[in-house]
Amino acid sequence: MTVGERIKKIRVFRKMTMDEFGAALGFEGKSMSVRIAQYETGARVPKADMLAKIAEVLKCNYKALDDYSLGSAEDIIETLFWLEESAAPATGKHFPEYQAPGNLIRLAAMTPVTKDDDVKLTYNDNEYMAAGAPVAVTFEYGLVNDFLLEWNEMKNKLKTGEITPNEYFEWKITWPHA
Repeated sequence: MTVGERIKKIRVFRKMTMDEFGAALGFEGKSMSVRIAQYETGARVPKADMLAKIAEVLKCNYKALDDYSLGSAEDIIETLFWLEESAAPATGKHFPEYQAPGNLIRLAAMTPVTKDDDVKLTYNDNEYMAAGAPVAVTFEYGLVNDFLLEWNEMKNKLKTGEITPNEYFEWKITWPHA
């Protein structure tokens, strides 16, 4: 997802109109919704200081909005969060057949990562995986594994109804501060 698509998704989640959002950012008159539309369509990309202000107004972690590289454990998890959200609009569900990171851990146990590998891509065509994603990436990176376990805990809470889809999305956009 682009930065603009992320901004729009979170703004809509927060039930803010473009005008309300623009006013909260300090824009006035016609520029309130015009500037927001420019951001959301990608016609304009907010600079770092504006992105921080947008995150503050949307009450989310700026990393949930930022365009980043996969340089840190947090960036890896944010990428996975947004991949999940990209699948959600079509189905209204969050990877319903896929349980992260359970399958990753199971596959990692079947094909252990060696000392020379930091990341291993594994394909498994067993029947139990047929309905879900048979491809897994395993990491020899303790922090990523910790984050994946935390994510799995939240996905299980969503699955069991302990939290709502809105609470789950709230957790993702405020993570890791949630």
